[in-house]
Amino acid sequence: MAPYHIRKYQESDRKWVLTLFCSGMEEHIPTTFYHILRLPRTFLLLLGVPVTLLLVYGSWILASGCICILLFFLWFIAKYPWRLYVATCLRTDLADITKSYLSSRNSCFWVAECGGRVVGMVGALPVKDPPLGKKQLELLHMSVALEHRGKGIAKALVRTVLQFARDQGYSEVVLGTTMLQQGALALYQGMGFQKTGQSFFTIFRRLTAMPTFQLIYYLSTGQKVGL
Repeated sequence: MAPYHIRKYQESDRKWVLTLFCSGMEEHIPTTFYHILRLPRTFLLLLGVPVTLLLVYGSWILASGCICILLFFLWFIAKYPWRLYVATCLRTDLADITKSYLSSRNSCFWVAECGGRVVGMVGALPVKDPPLGKKQLELLHMSVALEHRGKGIAKALVRTVLQFARDQGYSEVVLGTTMLQQGALALYQGMGFQKTGQSFFTIFRRLTAMPTFQLIYYLSTGQKVGL
């Protein structure tokens, strides 16, 4: 296994980071599509509309064409939330990573490098309006290239954030992940994050039954994050 090391982001990493981020989000589209297909309302749509057309017009060709059009539409629907999220991030915090994450001692952005290329990434920003008496750090954009998974890179990136949070005096690390990202959810919970709730940030997510889970990691005073 080729060695990797984690370091702070540099401007020369920008192309690698954005490519990794975009490809990581694209990976969720097929999972989202299959999730939508399994919804009862989707089954009724795919069955009801073609059958209605068949009964009214008596055409199998029309009914089959309708199914193809509906499947294409559902694929577009599956892409929508991820494309929107990417577009939003590229014009906000990822538009200038150095400014967003490295202009203050209370935030940071790291990359995992292997063989001279960036294969993993994670960012951390302070929560703007934390609960009274809490100092929270938010873990953001954790991603590892598909071909480099299973090597412990994701865990190392999370531990890096946790240790940074402890060193900076944060009391909690928080993050959000969708119910479709089962691998990420299992990773975080296996490392000690606790699920605190779920929410639907858009009507689309509510209609497609895709909640975002909120997770939290409690950092006690003097706690050392195991490596």
